[in-house]
Amino acid sequence: MKSKLIYVALCVFIFACNPKQDKTKNSSDKLLTAVLWYQHSAEMTALYYQGFNIAKMRLNEAIANNQQEKPLAVVVDIDETMLNNSPYETSLLKNPDSLQEWYQWTAKSSAKALPGALEFAKYAESKNVKIFYITNRDDKERAATLKNLVNVGFPYADEDHLLTRSDLSYSTGNTSSKEGRRIKVSQKNNIVLLLGDNLNDFSQYFEDRSKNDGKDSVAKYKELFGQKFIVLPNPIYGAWEKPLYNYNDTLSDDAKTRLMKSKLITE
Repeated sequence: MKSKLIYVALCVFIFACNPKQDKTKNSSDKLLTAVLWYQHSAEMTALYYQGFNIAKMRLNEAIANNQQEKPLAVVVDIDETMLNNSPYETSLLKNPDSLQEWYQWTAKSSAKALPGALEFAKYAESKNVKIFYITNRDDKERAATLKNLVNVGFPYADEDHLLTRSDLSYSTGNTSSKEGRRIKVSQKNNIVLLLGDNLNDFSQYFEDRSKNDGKDSVAKYKELFGQKFIVLPNPIYGAWEKPLYNYNDTLSDDAKTRLMKSKLITE
């Protein structure tokens, strides 16, 4: 009887430890596909060129139709809008047991410009249109971020044109919101164009995605996309993920993956 119990326990142990029995794909698998698409697909490159080409056209229209005295300005996000941080994501995939800290990555100031980003920024500068970089990077990353922008050759890479998370001007208390910083820029400038990879880069109206994943707000302001709002692709991370795991950041990666799978549409 004792030997039979040991056998049953051993079988349960082997079954439990067999990775093939895990019905939930590891969260790194979805990151792998997203990062590979971002780094290798010609479609990704084409989408960035397309976005910045449209931005250039809209900027020309804004310049031609401008009747305000305030100088024209473009507001851009940094990460996955102007700078490519996918090598950091690669480090997470290759060494998941000893994660490279984000701050260690940004301290290197080595991120490269995304396709079309530098050309567009320089074009705006040539037309005397200011560039303001509004990012949710922390204040302690300012020096390294400015160094990175300068190294790549971005114009307006200075203290006056970089607004990090800690700049809470006109803030309503949500430190992740960029609305207060956009208001600050608009006090002395006419913002004619906004570029980003996340809807939160454009307006506070897109910050709440609890209903219909935020798609109702997008439909309400659909005329602004491709006009004043230029969206760039980022399948790696973003606010779009949070509704999929019910905004519960305390969940494990596997629990998040299970919830996300449950949100797949089958009809």
